[in-house]
Amino acid sequence: MSINIAVLASGRGSNLEAILDSIAAGKLDAKVQLVLVNVPGAGAIDIANKHGVRTAVVPNAGLSRKEHEEKVVAELKKHDLDFVVLAGYMRVLSSAFLANFKDPRGFFKVINIHPSLLPAFPGIRGYEEAFEYGVKIAGVTVHLVDEKVDHGPILAQATFRREADDTIESFKARGLKIEHELFPEVLQNIAKDGVKYFKRLKDDNTEAQIKEGTDRETARR
Repeated sequence: MSINIAVLASGRGSNLEAILDSIAAGKLDAKVQLVLVNVPGAGAIDIANKHGVRTAVVPNAGLSRKEHEEKVVAELKKHDLDFVVLAGYMRVLSSAFLANFKDPRGFFKVINIHPSLLPAFPGIRGYEEAFEYGVKIAGVTVHLVDEKVDHGPILAQATFRREADDTIESFKARGLKIEHELFPEVLQNIAKDGVKYFKRLKDDNTEAQIKEGTDRETARR
């Protein structure tokens, strides 16, 4: 079954492009009804225009969180959406926002991609913190959003190795490649089979990174 999605972005839109390219290639049974950005001039707008997708710009500057989210919800409600997809959207969503997209089964129909193996290294510097910490195995998480930051039921995780000669740039580039493969794949799984909470990867290296990240967060407190 095809799914209707809106994509929220703040930056250059590389994950948006991966989603739209997968749709164009027949690999993802979905339709992007709207691309919404909160940063005027964000590259995601150009990508959406290239693919003929409707866009909306809702700047957050000068607005309270409540005011901005109300404007975003108003734009989203103009469309018949199955899911809201966060592709580099650099805003933390409130419980009031999420309540507009609650599924009867109890989860919120909002999907995010995060650059670490959650619960390790939450926050906007996932790749950088994993690299600085010296992990041997890093990864990417696609998850349903809930009221906590970088939290919620995990849909899929994928790992990649840190190479001995990696720089932060090469490390992040390898992670982005994984993101661009994993995100459309998870959306296609949802289109085909509905939402399923996938098991976390359980190899020793992945568990080690999760433990490292969790220990680090505990130490911070």
